[in-house]
Amino acid sequence: MPLDQTITRAEVRRLVIPLENPVRLGAVRITERTYVAIRLTLSGGAMGYAYGYDRGMPLFEIVAAAAGRYLGQKLGDKARLAHSALGLTPAPRATMVRGVSLCDIALWDAHAHAVGQPLHAMLGTLRDRVELMPVIGYGMTPEFAAREGAELAARGFRSIKLMIDGADLAFDTQVVSALAEALPKGVRFGMDAHWSWSRAVDALPWCRLAERADALFLEDPVAPTDWRIAAEIRARSSVPLCLGEDAVNLAALRDMAEGSDILRIDAAASGGIGYALDGLALARAQGKSVIPHVFATLHQHLGFAHDAVARIEAILPELGADPIDPFLTQPMQISQGMLVAPMQAGAGLALDWRALDRFITHEQELTT
Repeated sequence: MPLDQTITRAEVRRLVIPLENPVRLGAVRITERTYVAIRLTLSGGAMGYAYGYDRGMPLFEIVAAAAGRYLGQKLGDKARLAHSALGLTPAPRATMVRGVSLCDIALWDAHAHAVGQPLHAMLGTLRDRVELMPVIGYGMTPEFAAREGAELAARGFRSIKLMIDGADLAFDTQVVSALAEALPKGVRFGMDAHWSWSRAVDALPWCRLAERADALFLEDPVAPTDWRIAAEIRARSSVPLCLGEDAVNLAALRDMAEGSDILRIDAAASGGIGYALDGLALARAQGKSVIPHVFATLHQHLGFAHDAVARIEAILPELGADPIDPFLTQPMQISQGMLVAPMQAGAGLALDWRALDRFITHEQELTT
C-alpha cells in the first residue's frame, strides 16, 4: 500500500540562478534568485519535489534539519510528521515552518506520483479551469503599466496584480491611472503594497487611490504581525484587503483574517499542503475568498479542488523573474487567461534535477 511506504532519501540543494534579463522592483535591481529545493524518495521508488525562496534566511539548513526528521517515516503520517518536525518546543517553530513546508509539499508530490494522480485529483477535483492573475510591477513606469496591461487583456486575462511603490503617492497615482485607462471593461487589477506602512493613517491615501480605481484589492498594506492595524484600515476603507502569505501557522492566519477580506495562503511558507487545506477550511468558515501566493504550478491544484480559491497569481514565465521556471518538467497550461488542470501525476513541482547541478552552492543528501 502506498501509505505504508517510507521515506528513504532526502536531497536538499541551495540554488542560485541568475536572471537572463535582470529586473527592477522599486530601487532594487534583481540579478539572481536563490532557492532551496528538496527531493524526497519513497521506498517504492516514487520521488517528490518542492522548492521555495530562501528570503535571506538559512533555509538550506532549516530544510535539511526538517528532512532528517522525515527519514524512515511512513508516507501516511504526513500530519504527524509536519507537527513533530517543527521541534519539541515553541521557540524554533516560526523558523522551522518553512523547512517543514517544503518537506510536506515534497511528500504530497511523492504520494501523488506513487498513486499516479495529479494532486488536484487526490484532493477532489471540482473544476478543470481556474482564473490566472499575472503579476506586473518590475521596472514599473506609467507607460509600461499601460502597455503591459493592454497586452495581458488582449491575451484573455481578466485580472492583473500590480506591485506599487508604496512610498511615492504621486508616482503610484500615475501608474495606477495609466493601467486603469489602458484596460478594457471587465478587466480589473489589484495592488500589492509589500508592507509599505506601519500606521493606518499612512495607508489611507493609497486606499483612496485604490477605491477610485475600483481595485480588486489592496494587498499587504502592513506587516503580517500588524493585523490589528490592517483591521483598522479595513474599517476605514471600502477596498478589499489581502493578508496571509507570511502566516507562521493557522492561528496566525486566523488573526490576519480579522483584518482582511481575501486570504493569501502560501503552502511553501506556512506549513505545506496540510496547512493550506486547513487554511481553505478557515476561509470557507469565515466567508473569505483565497488567492494563493505565487508558486502557481503548485497552488493551481488548490484552485481546481476548492471553490474558495478566487484566482491563482503567477509571475509569467516569459517575464523571466522566476528563473527556476525553465527547469519545471510540468509547466503551467494556460488558455485564454485560465489555467487548465494538468493530467500528469504529481503536484506540478518536478524539476530537471540534473540540469540544476551548475547552480548548486550547497548540497546535502540524507539516507536511512
